[in-house]
Amino acid sequence: MPTSLHLFLLLSTVALTTTTTHLRRLSAVDLRPPSPENPPSTPHHLLLSAESALPIPPPVSTQPPPPPPQSPPEYIQQEELKNIIDALIGAGDFAAWANILLNPTTNSSTTTAAALIPTTATMFVPRNEALAHLTATSFDPFIIPYHILPQRLTFSDLQLSKTLTRLPTLLPSKTVIITNNTPSNFTVDDALIIRPDFYLTPAVCVHGIGALLDYTVYGDHDADSTTPVPSLSLPLPMSGGQSEPKHVIVRNSCGTICVVERIGFVMVMLLLVIVSTLNLLITCLHFGRNFE
Repeated sequence: MPTSLHLFLLLSTVALTTTTTHLRRLSAVDLRPPSPENPPSTPHHLLLSAESALPIPPPVSTQPPPPPPQSPPEYIQQEELKNIIDALIGAGDFAAWANILLNPTTNSSTTTAAALIPTTATMFVPRNEALAHLTATSFDPFIIPYHILPQRLTFSDLQLSKTLTRLPTLLPSKTVIITNNTPSNFTVDDALIIRPDFYLTPAVCVHGIGALLDYTVYGDHDADSTTPVPSLSLPLPMSGGQSEPKHVIVRNSCGTICVVERIGFVMVMLLLVIVSTLNLLITCLHFGRNFE
């Protein structure tokens, strides 16, 4: 009996020792940090949720940045008008027109007057003597847009136009007419240009004139017509040995055309003279025979 008990205790001690050794080895393996060469794998559903949580960067634009904002047209017009007014006042002979631009309706300012001038324009400025008769009660505000053309025309550009060429103005349905295009006596509405290119910029051209333009006399034609008005003068005799036309075309009031042949008319007249002469000779012979 004692021998069996000793054998049982020995086997139990060996079993416990072996079990304890294996447990210590397993604990050491589980507590060892993971190797960097074989990192622990992350579950697939965790990867998807992490990727969806990351913010998406905005697309990079390849277009150039927008240009800086430009000055509004009103500011450009006001600055241009101020420069024109300074030039008119400095000249002295056209200072009265500067006062009209500043006070076109006796209660205005540079901003209101600037609205009348487009970005590119030509202005005809009368001298002071031409405006001496104007008063506050008789002043016509329409004369200001009538003296402004919506295009820049230097004196050289104006000389390219023929006489009786019409140019549109800022006054609706009113035009100015070139009445003489010779360089020494260039006139618009019979007003002589005394200071051509008085004020000149890439956008605006100002000409000094000797008289006030009158739209009631010259501006009643269609503003869209820029072709010369046909002359009403009779045709001049042809020179250089050229023969005159064989016929004259006469247009009567009803619109029909009557053609009178000059050669045929002369022949008919000669025939009538010959017949009359023969009749006179026959009458004389007959009278002589009766007298004998």
